[in-house]
Amino acid sequence: MLNTKVKDFMQHKLPHITPNTEMTTAIAELQKFKLLGAPVFDDNKLLVGFISEQELLKPLMQSSYFCDGMVKVSQLMQTEVVTISGDTNIMELAEQMQPGKPKNYPVVDGDVVVGMISRADILKALYDNYVSCKTHI
Repeated sequence: MLNTKVKDFMQHKLPHITPNTEMTTAIAELQKFKLLGAPVFDDNKLLVGFISEQELLKPLMQSSYFCDGMVKVSQLMQTEVVTISGDTNIMELAEQMQPGKPKNYPVVDGDVVVGMISRADILKALYDNYVSCKTHI
């Protein structure tokens, strides 16, 4: 576990969500990829924000109730995004994922998003390590 890196457990395939993506399209993309949130990219595929179910819930409730609105991701997304390097140790990231911290991190190589890692991915990495420990006892 000491040498296990984020890049070993990150998700490589991500939805392409831009600031101009309509809210319901973003929700469909999150569901398609089974994600709670995803990076938002500009036309040059650079990270400009992050959108999660949390930001989408209230506007969707309002739009559903009034059956109106064309809400864009740019109106809802977080623009201050916490990212992580693929070379970060899994244990180090697990320690950072304390209450109140993000549950999902875009994984970057320089300015380029190369994947995403979630609390569920970290849990899987720790679980796999624990199970392998038990087989060596």
